[in-house]
Amino acid sequence: MYGWSGNILWVDLSKGVVERQPLDEGFALKWLGGEGFGAKILWDGATPQVADGLDERNLLIFSTGVLTGTLAPGSGRLEIVARSAVTGIFGDSNVGGHFAPALKHAGYIDDDRVEIRDARHLWGRTVPETEEMLRRELGDDIQIASIGPGGENLVRFAVIVSSPTRAAGWGGVGAVAGSKKLKAVAVRGTKGIRVARPAELQQACWETRLKAERTLSAQYRDRRKMGTMELMEPIARHGMGTFNNFSRSELSAAQLQEIAGEKFGQEFAVASLGCYACAQQCSHFAVIRDGPYKGIASEGFEFGSIGSFLSWYGSTSMAFAIAISKYCTDFGLDASEVAMLLAWLADCQQRGVMTPKDTDGMAVRWGEEGAALELLRRIAFRQGFGDMLAEGLGRAAKASGEEAAKYAYTIKGRISQEATGRGNYACALATATSTRGADHLKGWPIFRASPELSEKLWGHPQAGNPMSHEGKAAIVVSTQHLNTLQDLLGACKFYSRPPIDGLDEEDYARMLSPLIGVDLTGADLMVVAERVWNQEKAFNALSGMTRKDDTLPPMFFDTPFPAGALKGFKMEKEKFERMLDEYYRARGWDVESSIPTRSTLERLGLGDVADELERRPNVSKHSGAAGRF
Repeated sequence: MYGWSGNILWVDLSKGVVERQPLDEGFALKWLGGEGFGAKILWDGATPQVADGLDERNLLIFSTGVLTGTLAPGSGRLEIVARSAVTGIFGDSNVGGHFAPALKHAGYIDDDRVEIRDARHLWGRTVPETEEMLRRELGDDIQIASIGPGGENLVRFAVIVSSPTRAAGWGGVGAVAGSKKLKAVAVRGTKGIRVARPAELQQACWETRLKAERTLSAQYRDRRKMGTMELMEPIARHGMGTFNNFSRSELSAAQLQEIAGEKFGQEFAVASLGCYACAQQCSHFAVIRDGPYKGIASEGFEFGSIGSFLSWYGSTSMAFAIAISKYCTDFGLDASEVAMLLAWLADCQQRGVMTPKDTDGMAVRWGEEGAALELLRRIAFRQGFGDMLAEGLGRAAKASGEEAAKYAYTIKGRISQEATGRGNYACALATATSTRGADHLKGWPIFRASPELSEKLWGHPQAGNPMSHEGKAAIVVSTQHLNTLQDLLGACKFYSRPPIDGLDEEDYARMLSPLIGVDLTGADLMVVAERVWNQEKAFNALSGMTRKDDTLPPMFFDTPFPAGALKGFKMEKEKFERMLDEYYRARGWDVESSIPTRSTLERLGLGDVADELERRPNVSKHSGAAGRF
């Protein structure tokens, strides 16, 4: 086959059995790869009876995109799919680096050779220790994806780490691996990829790379200088701060200077690094040169990790944020979930909802470092109060009582980490309807556009006005499909910010067509993305998700922004519900339940999915079935 490696490898770790299945070309064209392969295989294999992500019958799917490992810009992404250990619904996590291209070039694990090895000598080791031991054992040219103690101890938000600090951070895929006693996957690939029309592909990749560099020039400059930490200052300036567990939305100029991307770039970052086929190089190797964390040096620090401790947890120490983020990676834990757990505890203790007696005698205050580091260790090893925290914010808050749960901000059980979902109607709709829980990476329409451009692009003059609820369905559906498409192809989202700049679906079609030898348009690709989105929505419907789960934390409706550019603004529940109605109609879903209609599923070639939904008595437009959180 052109483009794809041509095989699916099934590994049964309990039986020690490995089976090879040739990839059907019709299947490949229908689902493309990455998230698409994962969504379909998960639907077929992880039935509603597999209700928990830690169930031994759950699947753990490593899926490369069809563009992965080619010359396409940012084509170094891997999709890992499972029933989420965090939310209990559809779960996928995307990770960059160099593991995915190695897996694609191998076809299997070590080119065509597959081997299951005993990992008892690795069990209990941190991620860096595992990486070092395997490289000594297998050679420096190996690519490794592994879990740390967090995954081994079934911490629900454990991650799988590769390359060697890039984390597949969402969905608790590290816990799923730990439940299967899978410590690591090591790959070596030298086979390359068959290309249908090489010269045409080379030209298309070169032209799209030039387009991205031209239209995203300012982003390229800032990302090379300070990575995604460049987002910290503009988010705060626009009143979108998440400081102190969403209780503050503005900092003083002096406070902001201490946590800004400029400080990270100037005082800690020593080199910019990139994933496979990357021209932006948004990752950085950072070094702490003095203070209590002196000597810590590593890669992989970005807004979602160190920024989490500097915003939600309220720390003003960049060195502490870098240090604890590294420890999270070493233990194999999602740093953002750790930060929000700490922020929730600090908020509850400040309000008197919890006391140190509830947290193993530790006083958790905003930005406090000693208790944070100790709780991190207890989470990773499920010790004391850390055992409850290891269940994730959604479950821990629910177990702590109604009053404490009020200050835990989740959607479908996943942390709601973006203030844009609180201060931008389009982003609110996108994150509330994401198929994997609160999410800004499956559609983040943080665009501002004039009435004229909004009318032209999305058919409504208010679509590009973030403060209005009108006209948002078209823009959200479009961005959700484009973001899904990128996860089918194995493409980095940082190369795309349509309709403003960057690459769009037509650019991806121009690269994909000569690769696989089938001429496709951007519209064709967006239909595949829509198919995958509906497949995931159907999976969640079988898991008990209905319209009531497509919502925001109550605080977003009840509490206005306290300060800054958005002072006094809050989401209006009635407007949000009208926006949901518009969104469901645009998608061809039942407005009352949010479940895809038969006509929509059949249009997308998912008649079998419609049949399955109708066979389930708990899934109907009048269901009202309770969600997991």
